[in-house]
Amino acid sequence: MRQSLHLLLGRPALQHSAGTVEGDAYLRRLEVTLKSAVRFQAEATVRRIEIPFDLEHQDWHPNDRLGLLPENTILKNLLVTIPGTIPHLRPILLVTHHDSCPWGPGAGDASSAVVALVEYAGILGQNPPRRTTHFLFTDGEEFGLLGAHALYDHQALPIEDPAFVLNFDARGTTGGIPMFETHDNNAAWVTAIIDDLAKPKITTSLAVMVYRTLPNATDFDVFSQKFGWPGFNFATIGGAHHYHTPHDIPENLSDRTLQHMGDHVASVHQAIDRLTKEQIDALRRQTTLTPRNAIFFDLFGLKVITLDATSQISLAIFAFALTWLPILKQGYKIPFQAMFRFVGTGMLPIIACAILGIIANVTLKLTPYHQLRYTPVDLFAGLLTIGLAVATSILILERMIPKLMPCDNSHELCDSVWMMSSLLALMAAVLVPAGAYLLVLPAFVASLGRTFTGRPSIGAWGGWLTTATLVGPLLVLLVQAIGPWNQPVYAILAALLSIQMAATWHHPTVVAK
Repeated sequence: MRQSLHLLLGRPALQHSAGTVEGDAYLRRLEVTLKSAVRFQAEATVRRIEIPFDLEHQDWHPNDRLGLLPENTILKNLLVTIPGTIPHLRPILLVTHHDSCPWGPGAGDASSAVVALVEYAGILGQNPPRRTTHFLFTDGEEFGLLGAHALYDHQALPIEDPAFVLNFDARGTTGGIPMFETHDNNAAWVTAIIDDLAKPKITTSLAVMVYRTLPNATDFDVFSQKFGWPGFNFATIGGAHHYHTPHDIPENLSDRTLQHMGDHVASVHQAIDRLTKEQIDALRRQTTLTPRNAIFFDLFGLKVITLDATSQISLAIFAFALTWLPILKQGYKIPFQAMFRFVGTGMLPIIACAILGIIANVTLKLTPYHQLRYTPVDLFAGLLTIGLAVATSILILERMIPKLMPCDNSHELCDSVWMMSSLLALMAAVLVPAGAYLLVLPAFVASLGRTFTGRPSIGAWGGWLTTATLVGPLLVLLVQAIGPWNQPVYAILAALLSIQMAATWHHPTVVAK
């Protein structure tokens, strides 16, 4: 893949944006490379789909970039088709874009995906898949998904309704590659194939929810929303300081990242390719007849866990009941006063950590990186802020809890924290199911621990360790995803985690009545 990268980009690597001479040269080299890759498959085809850019036909675009598009640009999409051994099966579509932005060579964005698809096309050229597989390289993505929109608006994509779409992109040059977006009503497909992501399996349904609130877009938007096809969307997000700059060159692209991209392409394609016609038909029926979205997350990149919304609500209700009902049944007075005092106490570290985050932001603004959207120290700065916020919160809580919250019962603190947590978990399961698992599963574990051991501290430790397991890796992904200028957000999240952790170190040996 790295050899192909240098071959396509040249030495030195040049930008190859849509409508430019360099873009045409890159496309010709890509065509030659693809024809060589699939030369062993006599029936494979490599063809251009050229569509003149027409503003009246283009219903979505970022106005600030269209002014950079050369006049009379012809969008030159490239489609490679490798026939399957069972022609009547629905095909699979693999997509990336071949153009770069006007400001850099685009080794990561998205030549890393281009060479991964080229390499895999060569593999399928010698080992034909069961399903016909199309590799689509769109043009003009950097100017507003122009090539993908043109294919839809002009009905110019000569393929059948595919079984699945895999889209690959990049917003950086390093780190693991998350699967961060799916089609709507994804439960059936997620349950069937999401654990076939390549290791490390990096994904969460929370990313899907967060991404859809951002003003970002990839070609997947067109295939998912306009064509209405199911699929997964992948993108590199580490090393974002190289994104859309002259430094997006092969030398800054990690080998491990490039390999992870290729592994995803192969692993997920093979998972879909081995599904039978009956299985695909069943998945499509489930998507249509029982439309719902799955809740999913990875465990340290080793396995992806999936839940449906109904099961998550059931767990939340169970956790709430196990936390509250035994207290009522045993005649134990609900510690409302303790809960209110603890909420007041908890505001102190939240306020302190918010101030700490603002100081971190101001400090970063004083560095040479102050004008950059992403910096070389994004991850380090975010994790440092989180670490300092946790230490600050612990110091404050350790000093203030005994003073502001003198408990009459030694286990009031544990019960107060997890009664509130179970209530919040139930609310989240109803209102924001995609990310509610971060509250529901810890509350469930905490309730089981308290109920079956009779020790509130055991439940508190179980709940906290579950929270750390789920949230810890997610914080790394969050810092990489939203960049360096959100230090107050990271600090406040750390404070909230520390408040929950406070229930684990007070009164660890008392048995509940």
